[in-house]
Amino acid sequence: MRKFIAILLSLFFMVALLSPVPVIATGQPHWAQTYADQLQTRYPIHELMGDYNLNDYISPDAMERLIKCTMNSDLELINGSRQEIVSKMVDLFSDHTGINLDEILFVALVPFEDFAQINPEYTRNIMYAYSSGLLKGRGNNLMYPKDNLTYGEALVFTSRLESMIADASFYVDGEVVKQEKNIKFNFKLVNRSGKSHDLTFASGQIYEVVVTDRNGQEVYRYSDKMMFAQVIGAKTFAAGEFLSGQVLWDMKDKSGQLLPPGRYNVQISFIPMESGGPDNSSMSSILSFNI
Repeated sequence: MRKFIAILLSLFFMVALLSPVPVIATGQPHWAQTYADQLQTRYPIHELMGDYNLNDYISPDAMERLIKCTMNSDLELINGSRQEIVSKMVDLFSDHTGINLDEILFVALVPFEDFAQINPEYTRNIMYAYSSGLLKGRGNNLMYPKDNLTYGEALVFTSRLESMIADASFYVDGEVVKQEKNIKFNFKLVNRSGKSHDLTFASGQIYEVVVTDRNGQEVYRYSDKMMFAQVIGAKTFAAGEFLSGQVLWDMKDKSGQLLPPGRYNVQISFIPMESGGPDNSSMSSILSFNI
């Protein structure tokens, strides 16, 4: 019996070694896979792009189709280089938010050692892309501006651009209403841009409310002990449209004790899928109040 098992094991290893597809027991996912998966939940990426490898270079035509699908915008490319795509993505950011980049002052810097290789036509936009977090380079403090973009980079840049546009297009307005036995938090997420924008929420929880004391200690969190449906929902906000919410708090801490009089802060956050979670969302507002 042992001899039979040994023969089977030998045959298995021979097949694994001779197989044209390598057998990998463990491995790290591609650094861009999470971004690709998130975009796929909201857009028909695979249907649009077909089979692709995240490390392969993306053609200018495929990049234009990706932006048309996700941003509903035209991206007219000449050669599809990294510098051209990043610069034109910054132009899209300006178009979608109405922000005039010429009126923005930021520190002139040389973010990459190969900065001198960048076409002067793209210099200002690339500096803005770097300062805003859209562009981070390929490591070793290099950008490789004239290289083509990979599928992985294209999907990551698209996801970051979505977040930038959403952050610039929305703001959270809130008020604190103190009542006899509770405090009422009224708030709304407002599309302040002049265009419609889509936001996707990863679950039934679309906002979070967190109260902290004067020492920064968390005393209340709206989502504690609550269950939310794990369903993805999308909403289109017309220009000026808002989404409102309200939370009643009994002024008790996490142990159920009434809090003493004093100064407190409340952070109200909306948490679309692109935000990275309730504690990382930039769609938030902080208000101070007294008990």
